[in-house]
Amino acid sequence: MDQSLKTREEGGPIQFEKLAREHLGRIRRIARRYADAGAVDDLVQDILVRLWRSLPSFRGEAKIETWVYRVALNAAMTSVKDSVRARELRASLTEKSGPPQSAPPGSSAADVLTSFMAELGQIDASILMMYLDGLTAAEMSSVLGISDNAINVRINRLKQKFSETYID
Repeated sequence: MDQSLKTREEGGPIQFEKLAREHLGRIRRIARRYADAGAVDDLVQDILVRLWRSLPSFRGEAKIETWVYRVALNAAMTSVKDSVRARELRASLTEKSGPPQSAPPGSSAADVLTSFMAELGQIDASILMMYLDGLTAAEMSSVLGISDNAINVRINRLKQKFSETYID
């Protein structure tokens, strides 16, 4: 995405459509992580509306990917906080899940990753998603408000936990 994107008026709907197309996969992954299965599309829609509304305030000081993550994660976290049902579901899933298990033979990489992410808290899952998308610790830090060092420590712990659970 072009870093010259400053306001919605400069690029108009066509520029926003390009932004949405380029980042839709990232937005959907975030929505799937934070929404009930039946509410994923609603959360994607909410994130896109928030991106559209906040596009005029994008100053280009950060990479567009970082800004998209910030808007999307804020929308997702607000959605979770506002929905009692989502909180109850998350709590019941956490209580029932128990310790992580090794993936059964024949599981796809996506199944293994989904299983691993289900065991993580919101912050660690967000860090893992951003790490897999190639964001730097500094970019993750600006999205989550956690120091670069803390991000790097969490990444190392996530790698170790994944290795212990699925590789060793």
